[in-house]
Amino acid sequence: MCYNTAGTRVVDGGSKGGPAMIATETVKTVVVVLFGLCILWIIVIIVKNDMHTIVRALLVTAVLGLALFYLNQTKLEKLSFTAIKQDLFPLKARTFTFEKQEVYVDGRPITTFSFDEPGPRLALDMMNGGKHMVIKDIRPVNSVLERLGLPPITAGVAELASITGNGLDSDKYRWDAYEKGVLVIERGICRDMTAAQTFPCISRITITAR
Repeated sequence: MCYNTAGTRVVDGGSKGGPAMIATETVKTVVVVLFGLCILWIIVIIVKNDMHTIVRALLVTAVLGLALFYLNQTKLEKLSFTAIKQDLFPLKARTFTFEKQEVYVDGRPITTFSFDEPGPRLALDMMNGGKHMVIKDIRPVNSVLERLGLPPITAGVAELASITGNGLDSDKYRWDAYEKGVLVIERGICRDMTAAQTFPCISRITITAR
């Protein structure tokens, strides 16, 4: 049995999982208390006419004020350094097209998403030795998975060839403990002719059910 579906999706920021997170309301309460203490600090400084300290107090108060403004504006229910970074600096939205194919092998579904060029960008870092690459920034991957209606990954992985020692596994990245089965991402080199850019991209995503 085989299904083919063409579609268009938009990639943006956002990844789930990862580091421990703190409730936004908890952080907001702490910042409000600190902001109030800073106001009292400034009042005491003015009363004592301590102009040497006023600049420092105003600076701290301004920082807390900006933090409070952000906390009142953000839609995040929980905060972490990564979540705040993604909220303030989201990945640039891009449009990509893909073809979905689903086949059954020994009764197990294997779903493949093949992306037309230019495919979604893939953030890679060089491993020690310079022979293989590793995915550390999982935001681009999770952006694509989210738009495909799939669960996110929670951690990056090294290039599969660096683990198996098999040259055929070059440009592949595998998550054995993925929620939907075994997830494999294949890397390609894409060219954006409109911007005259060449960049690593996702050429294919394969999910094999357990």
